[in-house]
Amino acid sequence: MKPAFTSALVALTTMSMWPALVVEQTCAPGVPVAFVGADVLTMIDSALLRRQTVLVRDGRITAMGSVQVPPDACRIDATGQVLMPGLSDMHAHMTRSSIPLFLANGVTLVREMNGSPAHIELRDQIATGQVVGPRLVVASPLLTGIPLRVRHRLIVSEQDAYEAAHEAKDAGYQFLKIYDDLSPEAYEALEAAGRTLGLPLDGHVPASVGLKRVIAAGQAIQHTDKVAFALAGHNPDSARLPEARALFAGKGVWLTPTLASLRALDGAGTSEYAAAFERPEMAYVDSTTLAWWSTLRRGDRRPVRLSPYYHFQTALLKTLRDSDTRFLLGTDAPNPLMVLGFSVHDELETLVRDAGFTRWEALVAATRNPAMFLGDSTGGIIRVGARADLILLRGNPLKDLATLRAPVGVMAAGWWLDRVRLDEMLAEAKAR
Repeated sequence: MKPAFTSALVALTTMSMWPALVVEQTCAPGVPVAFVGADVLTMIDSALLRRQTVLVRDGRITAMGSVQVPPDACRIDATGQVLMPGLSDMHAHMTRSSIPLFLANGVTLVREMNGSPAHIELRDQIATGQVVGPRLVVASPLLTGIPLRVRHRLIVSEQDAYEAAHEAKDAGYQFLKIYDDLSPEAYEALEAAGRTLGLPLDGHVPASVGLKRVIAAGQAIQHTDKVAFALAGHNPDSARLPEARALFAGKGVWLTPTLASLRALDGAGTSEYAAAFERPEMAYVDSTTLAWWSTLRRGDRRPVRLSPYYHFQTALLKTLRDSDTRFLLGTDAPNPLMVLGFSVHDELETLVRDAGFTRWEALVAATRNPAMFLGDSTGGIIRVGARADLILLRGNPLKDLATLRAPVGVMAAGWWLDRVRLDEMLAEAKAR
């Protein structure tokens, strides 16, 4: 009998090994919350609805517009401020202790892309209100054709694939995480089992399977560099871009670019990479992770000169924007320089600066698209009946994304946390 999912990340396998975390909301539990006078960015379109009252009860938006505020409501004066849906990180590797980092950065939805039983337990505790945190979606451990040093499930036969898919379903995972070195036969077995069990495929592009086959399977894809390598190998030739356009056109492929993490790796050894260690959010990174990231500093002498391969990836993203590709915002934190929670803002800004996304397109990838991808018609937007996953901002992010970095407050599943409480949570996280 083959063992179930194995792990080298022991600290993530049992909830008892994570530090206790208590998050207290600003408003009393059970009372309605009213945002009064807000300019609402619904993310249904880019127009601001001026001077709205948004009423929340039991984790849902129950009224919006010129509505009467119930006398027992917790009243939030949002005059001159912008209310919008919370942000998402659709590719992260999180722990319970990182919850404050996500919430303080306005992240109300996280997808764990190498899941464990502890993540399943945490997901269910958040869903039932036992823990206040971002809604959590959990993919299976990595499904790979060769042994790895991190948590994974080894797939060397069709039978392995069948067993792994059923184990994932029984354990409560929501996606099958496709990784590298799978054979075509194993991949097809995972595809068939995933379709039968209702477990979508998402992840890398195994070399022996190829990009065309992955797209035909309806798999979502992680990382721009995986698409670039599957398309052009180590030769970043712009002549291959029309081929990408043809492969993706009309297919509605979901792609999580993780572009900020790829830029960080491309800049290893540069002054830009070294300067990142001076950012305030580095105070929330543990010493072991900082030591890992520091191995890429390499003297810090090389000037910032992005490689041809990185430029090929940004050109590829610009091509795919014109080919019906649908984008999800994900960061692959805590990969080098990607601080959990904070990295969402790095990704938004990198997509706009380097890949030519408009601010609207980047925000859609962080709000509305993740809900659509998950089949949730009530997430990522603001309207009556929608999830009360919200952030209140001092300015309009369509004019300046930086306003997202310090929200006035965050509402996760109807629980309101103002800036004072968010800062207290960050202080507690720093102390740990």
